[in-house]
Amino acid sequence: MTNTILKKKKEKIPLLQSTAEIVARAREISDIDEPYYVAVAAAHDDAVIEAIVNSQKERIAHGILIGDSIKIKELIEQFGANPDEFKIVHSNSDEESGNIAARAASTGEANVILKGILSTGKLLKNVLKKEYGLRREGGLLSHTAVLSPKRYPKLLAVTDGGMIIKPTFEQKIEMIRNSVVVCRAMGIDIPKVVALTPIDRIVKAFPETFEAAALSKMAERGQIKSCIIDGPMSLDTAVYPPTAEYQGITSPVAGQADIVLANSIEEANILAKSLVQFGGATFAGVILGANVPIALVSRADNAASKLASIALAVVVAHYIHTR
Repeated sequence: MTNTILKKKKEKIPLLQSTAEIVARAREISDIDEPYYVAVAAAHDDAVIEAIVNSQKERIAHGILIGDSIKIKELIEQFGANPDEFKIVHSNSDEESGNIAARAASTGEANVILKGILSTGKLLKNVLKKEYGLRREGGLLSHTAVLSPKRYPKLLAVTDGGMIIKPTFEQKIEMIRNSVVVCRAMGIDIPKVVALTPIDRIVKAFPETFEAAALSKMAERGQIKSCIIDGPMSLDTAVYPPTAEYQGITSPVAGQADIVLANSIEEANILAKSLVQFGGATFAGVILGANVPIALVSRADNAASKLASIALAVVVAHYIHTR
């Protein structure tokens, strides 16, 4: 067993450049290793059951479905699957569902947690309980969205559009570290991070430009590792090389960003949803900061995005386990 794990650590991670490749990588991981399991808290929801049925059908991960067992079985049949092929655990409340999911992750029964039809706050309240030991020491839970805009030649990560409302400078550092883990799991050895601002220079009227410059300097000194950070930088400069050239900006990040660090949940959320609605991007979302990734599936997400979110969580879980 030890030799196998050592080989996995040395194995070169393939570079993933689309959500289809994320799904294919998750399938490869589950085919080579033992099957990955997803504990779903409050699974009695049609959007969630559709995602799990597709995930199991596509050999991405198996579901541990926690919630109203009668409704869960009805929904599984509704999506053309056999309830006997899924592990179903009855619970009487969201609180109980969250506890069972967290316990499954803490014992190793589940590799990933998926939010069902309960609030993120209720789920995280259970995940963070000391008795389960799932929270990493000193770690911040933050959300990373991975998107595939049609006019961008690679995947783009955006943080944080789902968890941290108005991050402090210290929280931004942790958000970057979590998103770097996501990118490294996708085969990007040294992710390029843009500290997003409205303009490309330090201006007193925009305090975030000072923070962006400080983050850039910290990365240059090696105080934030395994990535290159540049900022202050506007979005068009970050993702469109002609803009950087026109502005006369020489930077390894300009026009090639892998991660966009936003200054508020509104900023990141609107950016991610705009890329989906107007840029034709597929969305995959994951929360990091605990010992297992937490995948979020929205009722509004299409089937491809739901499957991609679970697949991304499997890819990240595999990376965390073998690095």
